[in-house]
Order: sequence, then structure tokens, then C-alpha cells
Amino acid sequence: MLRFSIAYFVWVGVLFALFFFESFSPLFVINQWQTEVTNLITRGWVHAFDLPILLQANTLILENGMHLHIVHECNGLVPYLLYLAAILAYPTPFRVKLNWVLLGYAAVMVINTIRMLLITLVVLEDKSLFPLAHDWFGRYGVAILTLSLFFWFTSRAPIVEKEPVSS
Repeated sequence: MLRFSIAYFVWVGVLFALFFFESFSPLFVINQWQTEVTNLITRGWVHAFDLPILLQANTLILENGMHLHIVHECNGLVPYLLYLAAILAYPTPFRVKLNWVLLGYAAVMVINTIRMLLITLVVLEDKSLFPLAHDWFGRYGVAILTLSLFFWFTSRAPIVEKEPVSS
């Protein structure tokens, strides 16, 4: 468990340094791309459900006057990077990790899309519920579902035991 914990925190640091910080992350372009994909998906469900929302760039303008901005922190990358770090730190074969990394990306995208849709539907009804919908149900709900996905992975992935080092 200690080895996993150390590896997890190292992976978190590496992944966030690579992808998340605009000023110095060499792969920040992927974060930008993820935000664009999130905007595209958002446009899709706004049109599919014929919601009374005006879309301007990365902003949803609701008929009640509220503006919801889709920024990098909304694109699902943070929970995915935390999930990815846990998968990479877990002692299981690479091919198993690769399958779960891909499954996890798809799952987190779906979870994040549903999160954004539900927040928007709640705020359309009552904009005073934004903090509750966004912070409590949105953030914590995604965290719980992502953590559940990792627990599902650990219940199915074979553990590769490290051989003890003999002197």
C-alpha cells in the first residue's frame, strides 16, 4: 500500500505538470483540446434537448440571465488525471492498465457530460441552486463516480507482486 501511495502521488505530480498548468505544461494543448471537445459535446446536448440557451464561444447564456463558462477546470481532465495516476500506480500488467485507461477516459467523459447537463438543468430552474448543483453534486458526484470506477478496476485487475530483493 505504501508503494502504491508513493507511486500515486508521483504520477499525480507528473501528470499535472505535463497537462494542466498553462504557463509551463508542455502538453497543455491537450487540456485545451479537451475543453474544445467539452464545448462541442455541450453544444450537442443543448441542441438535442432544445434547451433555451444561447451559446457564445465557451459560455452558456441561460434565459434567466445566468452565464455558465466552460473553462479548463470543467472539461473532466482533473478527475481523469487523478484516475489515470491511480491506474498507472497500481501493480498490474501494462496491457490491463491500457484497457482501463481507455475505458476510464470514456467513462469520465460521459460522467462529466451528464454532470454539466444536470447542473445546467438545475440552474435553468433556479439559478440560486448553482453552488449546490456545481460544488456538491457536480464536483463530489464526479469524484465519487471516478473513485468507484477505480475500485471497480481494482476488483478486476490482477496484482503483480514485486519479487523481494535478495542480497
